[in-house]
Amino acid sequence: MRKMEDESAQFMLLAGFIIGIGLVVTTIMLNSIVFESNMAVGAGTDSIKSEITNLMQITRDETRRAYGNATIVSPDKNTQIHNFNNQTGSFKMNLSTIYAFHGEGINISWDVTNWNAGNKAYFTDNGTINGMTNWTVIENVIESNITINLTGTAFQIGIINSSNNWINPTSGSYYPNSTTSDPYSIVFRNGNSTYGNYSITGKTSNGRNFTRGRDYVLNSTLVLSTSRVRMNITIPVTVPW
Repeated sequence: MRKMEDESAQFMLLAGFIIGIGLVVTTIMLNSIVFESNMAVGAGTDSIKSEITNLMQITRDETRRAYGNATIVSPDKNTQIHNFNNQTGSFKMNLSTIYAFHGEGINISWDVTNWNAGNKAYFTDNGTINGMTNWTVIENVIESNITINLTGTAFQIGIINSSNNWINPTSGSYYPNSTTSDPYSIVFRNGNSTYGNYSITGKTSNGRNFTRGRDYVLNSTLVLSTSRVRMNITIPVTVPW
């Protein structure tokens, strides 16, 4: 009897040990599955964010390219808008075809109301009244020419370097700046108080020529449908830059 009781006890201990090991292994496996799932979700989220960011950037680039091409070809606004719609329409079709190959859908539309009505952009960073009012247009400039047409008050242009210089521009102003050895930044201040158009050309400290200009804000709406996400976003695009 003593021997049978000892064997029963040993069996119970062994069974408990096996159960304990099984629980530990199961817990480790579950933790591993949860960790890998979280990593997969995180990686998927980063991939989606990157895809959306890239899509927004190429849409901005194509919008500005189409506007530049359209305004160079003809001075007539109706013809310009027609040519703009043709180029952006081809871009939209080609992009939709690429996404369709991956089983995804993309639709892009452009609102040219501001352009058609002649509603000029504000001098904020994104061209809308709600944009950043004080911002840097370009840095490391050694030579620039600024032409500006505006409606409004309180707007200022800053030439910022070791000796700051602020300009209070008037409509039709033209400000040439001689070449300097002290690079400066061109800064806009109180941009939400004024709207109009500007053109800035010049050279940076590394010898590169640059052009900065703005006429209108064109709104572009992106609708993206994939197995992972559905997105509908409208972005303001300042043109020509």
